[in-house]
Amino acid sequence: MIPRENPYRVELEKLIDPVHAFALSHYLDANGIRVHLSDPPLRCALGEIPYLEAPLTLFLDDPDQMQAARRLIRRFREGPGPVRGVIWRCAHCGEEHEPEFGSCWNCDTPRP
Repeated sequence: MIPRENPYRVELEKLIDPVHAFALSHYLDANGIRVHLSDPPLRCALGEIPYLEAPLTLFLDDPDQMQAARRLIRRFREGPGPVRGVIWRCAHCGEEHEPEFGSCWNCDTPRP
């Protein structure tokens, strides 16, 4: 059975990079915003035509979530920001680590 199109779906963004498009759609979905990516007609011709000619369209299922979706897209594009914390030393092997590491790269011991 083929799912029916949502008649209330609205266009949210056009995206060139498919990896970025999928990452953004999953980020929005993980934050409670239901979206769908289009599959443009020219996508099957990639390799024959430049990928810039076959953008993906991100559709928002619920138009009432437009402001929340835009806010999340801004946050997604800004990134996580600088990592705060102190350099820490592994209790098992003594290796020093930057604050963003949650376990030792050398022996895989979790950060205390």
